[in-house]
Amino acid sequence: MGLIRAQWVLDDERGPVADGVVHVEQGRIVQVVSGAASIRRLVDAVGEKPSDLGSGVLCPGLVNAHAHLELTALGGRLSGDGPFAAWIGHLLRERAECTDSELARGVHRGAHELLDGGTTAVGEISSLAISPPWAESSPMAVRLYHECLDAGDRARTREALEGVREQADATSLMPAISPHAPFSVSPDLLAGLGVLAKTGGLPITIHWAESHEEQEYLLQGGGPLAEHLGPSPRRPGLDLIDEAGLLGPRTCLVHGNHPVPGEPERLAAAGTSLVHCPGTHRYFGRDTFPLELYRRAGVNLALGTDSLASNTALDMRREMALLREVQPGLAPAEVWAMATRGSARALDLEGQVGCLSPGARADLVLFQVESGNSESILDELTAASPPVTALFLEGCRQERMPRAPMGSDR
Repeated sequence: MGLIRAQWVLDDERGPVADGVVHVEQGRIVQVVSGAASIRRLVDAVGEKPSDLGSGVLCPGLVNAHAHLELTALGGRLSGDGPFAAWIGHLLRERAECTDSELARGVHRGAHELLDGGTTAVGEISSLAISPPWAESSPMAVRLYHECLDAGDRARTREALEGVREQADATSLMPAISPHAPFSVSPDLLAGLGVLAKTGGLPITIHWAESHEEQEYLLQGGGPLAEHLGPSPRRPGLDLIDEAGLLGPRTCLVHGNHPVPGEPERLAAAGTSLVHCPGTHRYFGRDTFPLELYRRAGVNLALGTDSLASNTALDMRREMALLREVQPGLAPAEVWAMATRGSARALDLEGQVGCLSPGARADLVLFQVESGNSESILDELTAASPPVTALFLEGCRQERMPRAPMGSDR
């Protein structure tokens, strides 16, 4: 049980409120109150004085809807210039040169970087089974997706499907799956994963419509990716996802840079979320993200960092600032929602993280802001990357933890 007080508290319904207190019991939020009279009544009822954090705004932790912490060790080794297919090849070669222990240390460094920026929940993609041990012991809220692909090779389909089952069975976390992308997962494997997801009620995430090369391969059968994959289905990736039973409210699609007409509306009708990664978008020098198409359709929008193989930082504050820079018409409140409640919904964790609602995890971050009024606080939170001066996970204040060693053992 505990009462945590700050100069400002970012209440879900009212926005920033002055002199607020968050009431926490057993790692969960009970209520948020503000004002001297309400706080006095709460103190009398609980019989405990608040722990006063002083200046700053106390917020729910940020939620990163898409990360590859297993690739943290590749930071600075790749370039976003050139064809996307060439980047994929470079990624695979660099990753193959890393030892498992080097990749595991990268996972821990990446998690520390997220926490340093105020991120307390993350959707992590496990493709090499390196991150599950970290995820199981992490105090963060982790949605662990087990990645699966067969590159259109039927000989690999059954093995890939069995691999996902084995990974899911090997962790105590709720299973979740990630068919890599429509161009790298055969229709047969997609169908098998669809059955697995439906049977188990599993959360799903899929890379979708990320690059021109992907669309060229899927729709026309040509381009650089065709050299490495089997025959093209010559159909939109969203059709393949939908027919496999993988389009629904527990699914989030990642990137979505090149939707064809009508696809944003299909996502909205299915209740499927879309995750945008502004840092990765900039890394590859891509055209302006078609955000307005998804907003008009009513798609739930989320934000993610992707990996250090395609970004320069794992910092959700930076992702919000980059989004506002290229989408200046977006209201700060909408950007904040994308990095908190929208991302929580994308991870099928709505009401559990990214909010100060009763029953949610008491994952709290104190950001130091210069703003002296409620109207400008959200503007500063989403555009200025304010420093983090206190962080709580399930109500427990976190001290600065030692980072994993930087050395390589190749």
